[in-house]
Amino acid sequence: MQESKLSFLKKIILDLKQAHRVYEQPDANLFLSGINDVAYQKKQLLQSFSESRYDFNNKEQATWYIRQQQQQLISFMEQIADDLTKDDILSLNQPSIEPTWENLFKFIYTDLAELLSFLEREYAGYMDAGCKIHAGCLLSNQVTLAAELSLVEEKLKEYTVNEKLLSVVLLPFREFFDASHIAHSITCYQLSYLKELKTALLLLLKDLKPNTDPTHELQDVLHHLNFNSTPYFKYWIASAKSEINAQPTTRDKGDWLIYMKKEIRQTVIKPALVLNKANPSLQKQQLSWLSDEINYYKEKESQSHSIPVPDKFYQWKDYKVVTALSVPQLANTLRLFVDGGLYLNQNKTELLDFFSNFFTTTKQDNVSSGSLRSHFYKDNAGVSKAVREILRKLINRPC
Repeated sequence: MQESKLSFLKKIILDLKQAHRVYEQPDANLFLSGINDVAYQKKQLLQSFSESRYDFNNKEQATWYIRQQQQQLISFMEQIADDLTKDDILSLNQPSIEPTWENLFKFIYTDLAELLSFLEREYAGYMDAGCKIHAGCLLSNQVTLAAELSLVEEKLKEYTVNEKLLSVVLLPFREFFDASHIAHSITCYQLSYLKELKTALLLLLKDLKPNTDPTHELQDVLHHLNFNSTPYFKYWIASAKSEINAQPTTRDKGDWLIYMKKEIRQTVIKPALVLNKANPSLQKQQLSWLSDEINYYKEKESQSHSIPVPDKFYQWKDYKVVTALSVPQLANTLRLFVDGGLYLNQNKTELLDFFSNFFTTTKQDNVSSGSLRSHFYKDNAGVSKAVREILRKLINRPC
């Protein structure tokens, strides 16, 4: 029954488009009959759609049926949109009874949009999110999103967010704005994701404090919303490599990677949300890349340990000098000896790496070179006082 009614609507549209190719403009009779015929079919279909909810045996059957109607209506609207300009579609709420093809097709498009809107309202849970949006939806959202994104971009630039990151974040919106109302592939799901991202960006700006760098907060938003675009993943890799290269030793590089893997694994991700369904999730891509890097540095460190060394050195490779000093005290003592000219090594990084490898404390079995370095350059009055007290006791101790 419903299929036959859609078939009637389809025939009316095809006949009118055929007449459009023949006549420069419709006469008054054709214009009014076209409007009335489509309006009558709309009324019949609305009644049929309302009654259909009682005809379904299960959800699967209802889903299949509603999506068939959705896709058919979108197809009809595309056919009509082919003969309308962007301005025609944006002015659908300003109908005119002047007998022109543009006005006739605007009436028909409005009726089709009303049918689709009814399905979206009454059967929201059955609609196909992967179905294309119609031209009117595309154009109206291009206007509203463009205004809101202009504000977001302006504000983020004021906060001096990384320009490359900003361009990557805005890229999906740019692609949406560039889509043509005649031929596009924007789906309901894609539009929904962009609205979700836009809302999150506006909330981010609302919570930002003046004179702060929102780069990390912006990335947190992207990770939470599974922003798995290829350009962003490449940006994230470049950023991660920069952090890795800043680490002085192979062990520090590995430690940073392990820590980052933990952070990524613990990221809270909004369920069932993804920018690009064709790509793996952002978290999956990140964890895979981090695992490869960790394995690489483990292998690199393993190879460095396997380099042949003289026997007299080999026996000391796992030897540790145990000290009662804490890590902050050890670092402070080293700084005292370096500044005092007792240790003459010019490369402080190598010196600290040596002590982190061959010294341990009673409170900490493994001394991280990063931790030792941090305390080496940190001014801590309490630690300095404790070291001076230790040295004073040593000086006063009888030989």
